[in-house]
Amino acid sequence: MDYHLTRRAFLNGIASVGGIGAAYMALTAFDMMGHGALAQSKTTAALPSDSLKGKSIIVIGAGLAGLCSAMRAARAGANVQILEATKRAGGRSMTLRNGDSFRELNWNSSSKMVFEQVSEVSPNDPDNYLNAGPGRIPQHHSRVLDYCKDLGVALQPYLYVDKANLLQNDAWNQGRPVQARRLKNDLRGHLAELIAKAKNKNTLDLDMSPSDTEAFLQMLTHFGQLSEEGAKLVYTGASLKNDYIRSGYSINAGNVRNSGKPWPTLTLDDIMQSDFWNSEMFNDLEYFWQTSLMQPIDGMDMIWKGFLPQETPSGTVESMIVYDTPVESISVTSSNALVTSVNGAQYSADFVIATLSAPILARLDGNFIDPIMRDNLSRVDIEPACKVGFQGRSRFWEQENRIYGGISWTKGIIRQIWYPNYSFNSPTGILTGAYNEGEQALEFAKLSRDQRLESALYWGGKLHDDYKEKVFADNGVSIAWAEMPYQAGGWANDTAYNQSEVFEYMASAVPVYRKVYFAGDWFSYWPGWQVGALDSAHFATDQIVEASLKIK
Repeated sequence: MDYHLTRRAFLNGIASVGGIGAAYMALTAFDMMGHGALAQSKTTAALPSDSLKGKSIIVIGAGLAGLCSAMRAARAGANVQILEATKRAGGRSMTLRNGDSFRELNWNSSSKMVFEQVSEVSPNDPDNYLNAGPGRIPQHHSRVLDYCKDLGVALQPYLYVDKANLLQNDAWNQGRPVQARRLKNDLRGHLAELIAKAKNKNTLDLDMSPSDTEAFLQMLTHFGQLSEEGAKLVYTGASLKNDYIRSGYSINAGNVRNSGKPWPTLTLDDIMQSDFWNSEMFNDLEYFWQTSLMQPIDGMDMIWKGFLPQETPSGTVESMIVYDTPVESISVTSSNALVTSVNGAQYSADFVIATLSAPILARLDGNFIDPIMRDNLSRVDIEPACKVGFQGRSRFWEQENRIYGGISWTKGIIRQIWYPNYSFNSPTGILTGAYNEGEQALEFAKLSRDQRLESALYWGGKLHDDYKEKVFADNGVSIAWAEMPYQAGGWANDTAYNQSEVFEYMASAVPVYRKVYFAGDWFSYWPGWQVGALDSAHFATDQIVEASLKIK
């Protein structure tokens, strides 16, 4: 007899055997819940209880994607082990404190982070740290922020822009830095004047009524701080008499006899020649740089450290980690997956979640990927990135430049200097003395450790006079992520957009025997961001629950 099994009957059977959690996952697999329902679910939601009971999972890598994957799977009943190639968890989320060390691949010795006692601030003060990896969280990265709440990770603002930040270009203004507020406000004024001049040719009247035209001109007057000169609206900048000075003062106003000295107005030609309009001046318009941004108090590693003590039926997340265990191969059969480490140890499981960077994953031995997938993984473009850290002998940037947080920019190889966004007016603070990517990071990484620090000190001196004497120059450290063991660089170079055919193949391919799943920020729409790692962890573990239900 040909018996027809309906979805309703199947779901009723699933519910009776596996409970409501299994039925929920079956609905998800059938795509019957709808994207709207899924979108409204909690970003840190656990997998259905016991949905992976009796299953075993090997997670390769104890970065954020691996830790989150392991916690979700273990809480759903799976037996989980995490194989970590190094001696520490966290992956590229590395926060350096006094006494911490690390070693790049081609070095014969380690670099050590050393902080000094400054006034009452001890070397081991909680505020003495360098985020050598990720350093900020955009407000729309909900899953990261929600996990911070769940894990008890306290947050504070990250200031991406302080209008007192400096911009420096050797090819402009005789190499002297200029405050960001001057470039932005003077450009706004000149553009407003150019638009206002269209009124003289009656071009505004073609599309706007007389009242609308007048309102538009009033808006431009406020937007660009324009002044009336006869029948014209012009930008007079620093000579403005009837409004506040937006670009600030070279000498601040003080008592009643000291009106201050405004900065001279930059001409439109000056601004165009600066070349900062091409990127740096408007970076804060990008979606992921818009205020407010956040950072964990006491360092970015507070997030991944928050996963370690989390309880599961089989113990804490940290208890699942096997350190110093780099993986050599992954072999798959219809019944299980076999992971072999470099030292020959073998680990068998029902499923594998591999969080290694795509090009490193492509180099692993084994049949867990087909040749086409291996080729696509190897083609993923990973962006090199470098950082440098210095401790200030004082907070000279606050005292001399009135810079409180944010980033100063130079067209030199170091690209950026980050200022600490906390403990203002403290006796000392930790600077990110360089942060570059792409070709500049590639060249910077080729330098020796001493050469990198000398370069950072030289370009820092373009922004701050006597910079080398104002920091503990001999204690500086540099890190090139493309040279770190078991790392391929800083992040995937927006694969979904820049290598769309590679991304589409990776996203649509079916795992061999439905056994090995990818996770990591590179396997998301947010490469280089922690939310990408967490998104991919949820995606991988959701897929494994689907596979364990054997719904195809």
